[in-house]
Amino acid sequence: MTDPTEQTTLEFLAGGGEMGRRIREFDWHTTGLGSPGGWPQSLKTCIRIMLSSKQPIWIGWGPMLLKFYNDAYIDIVRGKHPHALGEPASVVWKDIWKDIEPLLTRAMERDEGTYVESRLLIMVRSGFPEETYYTFSYTPVLGDDGRPAGIICYNTADTERIINERALKTIQMLDTLGEKKREDEVFAQVGKALSANSLDFPFAVLYRISEDGEQASLVATSGISSTDKHLDAHIDLTVHGTHYEQLVSTVRENRMTEAINRGHWKHLAKGGWDVTPKYVVYLPIQSANRAFPLALLAVGLNPYRKFDEAYRNFLQQIADRIALGLGNVMAYEEEQRRLHILEELDKAKTLFFTNISHEFRTPLMLMLGPLEELMNRKVTEWSEGERAKVEVTHRNALRLLKLVNTLLDFSRMEDGRGHARFVRTDIASYTRNLAANFRSVIEKAGLKFEVAADTDAIAYVDQQMWEKVVFNLLSNAFKYTLNGKITLTLEMREGHIRLSVRDTGVGIPAHELPHMFERFHRVQNSGGRTYEGTGIGLSLIKELVGLHGGDIGVESTEGKGSCFTARIPEGKSHLEASQVYEENPEIDEAISDFYVREAESLLASSEREKQDNECREDRHGECVLIADDNADMREHIRSLLGTQYKTLTASNGAEALGLIRRYRPVLVLSDVMMPEMDGIALLKAVKSDPAVCHTPVILITARAGEESRIEGIEIGADDYIVKPFSSKELIARAQAQIRMSGERNRITDELERQVEQRTQDLLNANRELESFNYVASHDLQEPLRKIQTFIHLIERNNFDSELSKGYFQKIYLSAQRMGELIQSVLSYSRLSENGEALQVVDMNKVIEDIKVDFELAIQEKEALVIGENLPVVRANLLQMNQLFSNLISNSLKFSTTQPEIRVTAGRDTGRDIPLVPKELADRTYHHICVRDNGIGFEPEFSEKIFALFQRLHRKHEYAGTGIGLSIVKKIVEQHEGFVSAESHPGEGAAFHIWLPA
Repeated sequence: MTDPTEQTTLEFLAGGGEMGRRIREFDWHTTGLGSPGGWPQSLKTCIRIMLSSKQPIWIGWGPMLLKFYNDAYIDIVRGKHPHALGEPASVVWKDIWKDIEPLLTRAMERDEGTYVESRLLIMVRSGFPEETYYTFSYTPVLGDDGRPAGIICYNTADTERIINERALKTIQMLDTLGEKKREDEVFAQVGKALSANSLDFPFAVLYRISEDGEQASLVATSGISSTDKHLDAHIDLTVHGTHYEQLVSTVRENRMTEAINRGHWKHLAKGGWDVTPKYVVYLPIQSANRAFPLALLAVGLNPYRKFDEAYRNFLQQIADRIALGLGNVMAYEEEQRRLHILEELDKAKTLFFTNISHEFRTPLMLMLGPLEELMNRKVTEWSEGERAKVEVTHRNALRLLKLVNTLLDFSRMEDGRGHARFVRTDIASYTRNLAANFRSVIEKAGLKFEVAADTDAIAYVDQQMWEKVVFNLLSNAFKYTLNGKITLTLEMREGHIRLSVRDTGVGIPAHELPHMFERFHRVQNSGGRTYEGTGIGLSLIKELVGLHGGDIGVESTEGKGSCFTARIPEGKSHLEASQVYEENPEIDEAISDFYVREAESLLASSEREKQDNECREDRHGECVLIADDNADMREHIRSLLGTQYKTLTASNGAEALGLIRRYRPVLVLSDVMMPEMDGIALLKAVKSDPAVCHTPVILITARAGEESRIEGIEIGADDYIVKPFSSKELIARAQAQIRMSGERNRITDELERQVEQRTQDLLNANRELESFNYVASHDLQEPLRKIQTFIHLIERNNFDSELSKGYFQKIYLSAQRMGELIQSVLSYSRLSENGEALQVVDMNKVIEDIKVDFELAIQEKEALVIGENLPVVRANLLQMNQLFSNLISNSLKFSTTQPEIRVTAGRDTGRDIPLVPKELADRTYHHICVRDNGIGFEPEFSEKIFALFQRLHRKHEYAGTGIGLSIVKKIVEQHEGFVSAESHPGEGAAFHIWLPA
């Protein structure tokens, strides 16, 4: 050990933390180096550098390279510390001596420095061989003779960086699993990624687990061939007693497990090491939707790395990524199965549309033929109403035929059977003729109709398809344009024929524009003449234009109008020669009647309905509102109910809501699908409006089935009728709802009256209950407190007979007083509204009783309580006792000198009391004043002081609950009296109480 006197002179050993202290305290005489004071200057300099450095450094000195090191180097030697100090390097690093001895020899014998970067060294420094990486250099240090006498070594730890880089590369390779579409691709990539990291995974085996958890199939390996004789391609997990017990256990428990590498795993690969893994970890590849793992990964662990939390987390990340990859594959395969099913359903749907459309046409023609014959006859016996019914039937049969034809066209397009006949056509003349069919109905509606088709271009078009394109666009424009004009333009531009239909209608919301040509898409709550339609018209004409090699688009501004533009190439070079004709080889079916008659029906019915509404609004009696965008349906329902009730009609929900608020109908019958505001929105608006929320609403819809009926009831409808319905059913349901509504309104009015009365009764009872609670919790405390005090005094005086006798008498009186209070509380609890518990109360007696209750407090504070000629009043004795107990208690409490409390009385009239309202000005009141000489309070608190839990001082200054004065005010008010307070700080307080005389 270095001499302490010498230590103070060895400046090169100063500081250095723990190792500086250990070097100073070490007995260097046992090593042959002798006293530090005699060490070579070069050694002293190196040690000074080492101790003052934050980098891990060690010094080897002498032929045996005796070891010196600093604090930063302790983490490198770890378990060899502190015994490594002063030991030869060959002893300290015997586990890596074969790696470093040649480098040290070169430095010591040849005087050559060495530098090694990220060198792998298998160190045994914590009881087990450990994979480490260091960058270090050996620099010779010359002795006094000019020859190498030792070395100095600078170290940098690279272990964590290299291991993390290895893990990151593996994770990056596994990140591509999310892009795989098949399970075999996922398994192959797992094997590839783990094979690239043979140091952390000397071997790995991946088994696919069956859904029932009974079979395992080998799907990937790393570090070993899948055909290795020690591996089983298939494992029966139900068989017990095999060398796969740990694997079976992991599958059953579905959690990571660790086991010592025994049995057949011992014969597997060593990876990048010279020994086989000592431990094997089993990782379940979990799925939230399965009780058993999707797969199981068995991994041989790095034999030179501790299985710590970082290693465990790394393995779990690998398992998670494999699970994600397999989950994505399963989702993709499920989506492919679903798409295949949808394709099959789509084919079945198309076939169904085709068959049903053909089947509909025959009965429709058998209906239309006789109807047209009837309409063409001059039947004088028919009334106007009977003829109107036949016309409605014919009109709706034509509409049904149009819908059937549209479905048939659509199914042909879906099935790829939409074969066209492209005929040489004067496109301008043909388009003008088509547009002329719509002129009369558009102008009859008060709209302007402009047609500009002056091009001389020759086009090859399928005339039936072109007719459908023109009529669909014009029909839509008419349906959604209520005023302004419709313009059709045909022109040549850049080798294309452009057909544009522009209107000044309701327009289309911007978010709907991308979906306008999607099949079955309909703009919700759009304004217009009707909401009816299939939602396939625009998608159909897009297909038709596409067959001509063209395209169609739309521009629109909501509230200003829309413009649909179809473009087809000029000429025939873009068409298949087999489909091109110079003349039409077949006779075309006329379809213009369908579109034009449908448009005319909207006008005719609305005009007739307007006249009927005007005359019906003047009738007296109960009113029923009918809301439907189909004019014929409105007229039909009105014909059924119009004989018994006044009827109003609306073509959309917004119009209906206005009529409901104006006329307050007894019943609303509403279609579900309407423009501007549909039936659901109308129902919600009605039920959320307090003024009309009790109006019964019956929803009428074409959606059949129990689910639709339940949905209608759940959203608040009073009833739900599915089309088609019988006349008797509609009338019966309407009458039932009107009767129930009337009875409900009568019951509601009676209940509201009863609830209002009951509420008032409860408020009165609640006020009395609050007063009762205050009294019961506040007034019973004082006698109990006296009893407790006297019992304590008896114990303190060792049960002295004379003193105890007096105390027992006081306990008896307090108990008697408490009994009286309890009896009074019970009596108060039975109080009724007629004031049974009111009695004649002598206020002088009340004050005397209170003085007895507060005897101890009065004696303790040497207080003076004076009552001067107090009146006799009609009041509740218990409440009067409570009232003045609270006031006197406060006066005693809030005093700093000898308290003086005076209770005086007088008589005032109502007009002399500021608190009394004018209607009580002539009433006479007893004026009782409680005045003290206490600490007082600020005048601004004169009213606030009576509030519940109002305290003007902190609890540690003056005790109290903050409810005493609020009880005073409640008692006074219950006696139809008034109370006020006045005070100034340091001048005491005065409480004025006025009770009816």
